[in-house]
Amino acid sequence: MEKVTIETMRAMMRLAGFEWSDAELEALRPLVETNLRLLDRLEAASPRTIDPSTQYRLF
Repeated sequence: MEKVTIETMRAMMRLAGFEWSDAELEALRPLVETNLRLLDRLEAASPRTIDPSTQYRLF
């Protein structure tokens, strides 16, 4: 995974309608990187090895 830069975060926030300072973005950057790592792990997980969290009974 590539490192998230302040420039990338600034562009994303601008698209979402936010104007945050570099200090605010720098404080959020580790959280964004952690979330992206977690998403990578989820994408790499095989659905066949994961039990469903919810089961519906039809009868």
